[in-house]
Amino acid sequence: MFSSGGKFGALSYYDFKLVFFGQCISAIGSWMQMVTLGWLVYDLTGSSFYLGLVGLARAIPALVFTLVGGAAADRYNRRMIVGIANAVVTVCAFVLGVLCVTRTVAVWHIIVIAFITGVAFSFEMPSRQALISAIVHPRDVVGALGLMSVAFNTAQVLGPAVAALLIEWVGEGPVFIINGFAYSSVVMAAVIMRSPGQSAARGSGSMIGNLLEGLRYIWRTPALFALVVSMALVSFLARPFGQLMPAFARDVLDVGAAGLGALNSAAGAGALLGAVIAASLGTYRGRGFALMMSAGGFALVLMLFGFSTNFLLSVALCGVIGLLSAFSGINTNTMLQTNAEPRMRGRVISLHGLTMMGIVPLGTMFEGALGSIVGVPTVVIVGGLAAFLVVIYTLFAAPTVRDLA
Repeated sequence: MFSSGGKFGALSYYDFKLVFFGQCISAIGSWMQMVTLGWLVYDLTGSSFYLGLVGLARAIPALVFTLVGGAAADRYNRRMIVGIANAVVTVCAFVLGVLCVTRTVAVWHIIVIAFITGVAFSFEMPSRQALISAIVHPRDVVGALGLMSVAFNTAQVLGPAVAALLIEWVGEGPVFIINGFAYSSVVMAAVIMRSPGQSAARGSGSMIGNLLEGLRYIWRTPALFALVVSMALVSFLARPFGQLMPAFARDVLDVGAAGLGALNSAAGAGALLGAVIAASLGTYRGRGFALMMSAGGFALVLMLFGFSTNFLLSVALCGVIGLLSAFSGINTNTMLQTNAEPRMRGRVISLHGLTMMGIVPLGTMFEGALGSIVGVPTVVIVGGLAAFLVVIYTLFAAPTVRDLA
């Protein structure tokens, strides 16, 4: 079933190539939509509170359904889950595009669509990640996940820049419609894959029982538990800065949509470099320590970004933030996959997904609301400091994380 591969040997697998190139296309659309959505919300309301509210709309389904999605990934057909979830997101993107083109869009439309897509991704993410581990040889898992991250972060360079141009030229609606076509590529990839997509735990026990078993497994594995908790806290405190970027572009730096695209593209360029480094290094001794150091560096540079009022300096800092954030995030994902038992993989991954899709938007809501009172830069600075303290505490209180490879 499996073939031999080198550092990027995952590309020798037919099914992985489908998933990878589908991700390349859909990720560009995702970043275009993320930038455009933030700009649209801020343009409609002029309030960072509503940026946070849209984040909360994505966070609620992630908090409620991601663990269920992880149990489903270990129980049902992962390929079918990925295809159906992306079909739902495709429809949502088209609907949002039509609302914008017909000039009938309102904030409540955006909130509802954010909620629906949040539900879809709560099921899609654990199945997609666990599917990758099933369609490549174990020795190629780290490289495969690194390549997926490279695709996602390459899109972070291209997507925001293209979105900024399209917002200026044709408005927000066409961007969402383009994203709908981009997501349909993932649906097609899921349809024509050869892998049956069935999981190891199919038919064993009840859904609730599978979910509770996964939670007990994490609780009884100290290194994985400490890794999940510490990165969840860092994500809550530090990662919301990306969703709050429109406030910096418009109110702090006064650079408009084009400047917002430049800031996001710089973060994407740094993230791309971080993804390439993580994929190239693979598994090595002391990877847990390197992860924690990169997370701490991310928090410190984020504080500097909060203080900056110079556009060029802010762009440079975004690049460093992107590199360190991507390196820590990719290593968290791969370490959870490679250190978890195969039959538990979907549920373990779902906890990481809960962090990225639930905790980060929740943090965006909290920091957006607080930012409307005390100012977004102040909130970002304090969040960065708190995240740095979490990393320092984890390094001393949970030495098992440092020893993970």
